[in-house]
Amino acid sequence: MIDLHAHILFGVDDGAPTIEESIKMLESAAKSGIHSICLTPHVSPYRKGLSNKEEIIQTFKLLQEEIKTKNINISLFLGAEVDEHDAILSTLQAGNTLNDTKYVLIDFSRRDIDISEILYELRLYGYKVIIAHPERTRYFNIELLKHLKREGALLQVSSPNLTGKIYRTVCKRARLLLKENLIDVVASDAHSASDVSSMKNAFNYVKKKKGIKVAEKLFLENPAKIIGI
Repeated sequence: MIDLHAHILFGVDDGAPTIEESIKMLESAAKSGIHSICLTPHVSPYRKGLSNKEEIIQTFKLLQEEIKTKNINISLFLGAEVDEHDAILSTLQAGNTLNDTKYVLIDFSRRDIDISEILYELRLYGYKVIIAHPERTRYFNIELLKHLKREGALLQVSSPNLTGKIYRTVCKRARLLLKENLIDVVASDAHSASDVSSMKNAFNYVKKKKGIKVAEKLFLENPAKIIGI
């Protein structure tokens, strides 16, 4: 499996606080059958205590060296989870995409806005928007998400939400998106080792409900295409 959305990079946001916790999460990922992870630190004007781009890159290099020392067989890629905000275009142009591609992971939960207008503007600059965990955002109903997908958006659902480990209402929404064939990618959005391990359970759930081909598409084929591996 490939995990496209994870807060495993230590000390840069509200995910892993230390390199030891990062290693613990990566070991859990390897045991769960994940072979590649795109690390996606929060990039946002709303959140406090976030590292800047230079600090993130340096921390990423340190973690890459550490997994070699620990012989953890996982490939790491660098991305970002960007909160939607007024200056989002300049934020993306500063390099906050997924593995230096034109795919961008955006959290739209901060405010109810005209997402179609944002999709249109970003599309003009060649960006391909992945909406992060829409099952968590209350104003995202099925019809709106279908409309946004017609306009080119992709949807990323978080594995803990599919497995029902967090909130019942959010789980219900996530499973409805699966039933309606609206999900493009399932990723952990991991902030802890247990979040990472939920990928295996979510894969098995999708396999049971939709079959192995759909599971492989959501957990492997689509993420590989997005980050270019």
